[in-house]
Amino acid sequence: MVEQGIPLLELLKEEEGPILVASHESPDADTLGSALALGFFLRKKGKKVVVGCKDKVPHFLDFLPGSQEVVRLPVKEVFSLAIVVDASGFYRVNAEVKASKRARIDHHIGGEFYGPYDYIDPEAPSTTALVYRLLCAWDRSAIDREIAQNLYAGLATDTGFFRYSNTDAQTFQIAKELVELGADPHHTFVNFAERERINKMRLIVRVLDTLSLHEDGLVAGISIFDRFFKETGCEYSDSEGLVNYPRSLEGVEVAYALIEKPEESLWKVSLRSKGRVDVAKVAESLGGGGHKYASGCKIKVKDHGQALEILLSAVREALQREGLIKSAVNQHS
Repeated sequence: MVEQGIPLLELLKEEEGPILVASHESPDADTLGSALALGFFLRKKGKKVVVGCKDKVPHFLDFLPGSQEVVRLPVKEVFSLAIVVDASGFYRVNAEVKASKRARIDHHIGGEFYGPYDYIDPEAPSTTALVYRLLCAWDRSAIDREIAQNLYAGLATDTGFFRYSNTDAQTFQIAKELVELGADPHHTFVNFAERERINKMRLIVRVLDTLSLHEDGLVAGISIFDRFFKETGCEYSDSEGLVNYPRSLEGVEVAYALIEKPEESLWKVSLRSKGRVDVAKVAESLGGGGHKYASGCKIKVKDHGQALEILLSAVREALQREGLIKSAVNQHS
């Protein structure tokens, strides 16, 4: 796993000023695990580091080592270097970042680029896999249990606990090495899969009642209204992963979760694909991005019906491109 010639590595070795490692808003395990692992490592190397996120660490991630030390963004400090992890750009931080230099570590296709120090590989199974490469190229002996645990959490969740199509032999090799370095697979799984609160279960009941099918069952989705969070005592972060319910239906090619964010006057969209449709292209057409199998975007309208129609129209075009449904022109020809 040793990789040479990473420009970001040389920059980090030379950097003397304060460094910000920022996760994207509404953090998941890959962004937060990457940020925490990199933060731990850089501090070991004598660097002054702040790990930051706009949102508070959600319940399902609060077991990650160092999660209690994450700083809420924005902050007044001006950093010598800011690194955003697992994001297509600093706009995904959704908070002001003041820094002389910027860089990105990510495994998404496209996005914003900040110069030669960006470390991006769309073939990597997770951003934590890229951070692991970076740390191994610097000093593998400095990777301790806390760093390994954070890296493993991002790798495991971004591969669906090694079930998704981005899982290959190299993925298992990284997992093996991280376990040897101290990561605990059972502890990781239990904290993600067997630590739900009753409020979350009540939220799921309400959400599943909105489940709907479209395009003869090729598309399925849920709508998560803001009132659901209030009625169940849940937080926005409790919507993480609910898109997998419509995705699990037989015959579905594209699944969506449409989540109301009234404070921003928009709807956030999570998209999932079983492989025949590239949902990254759907998200990009709506101003977002991600992977072929998992992507997201924001639809900046208040009305649910309007947001849903905008989303379904973009999904319909993707289905037409793949020949899964006929276009309106072809249907009448």
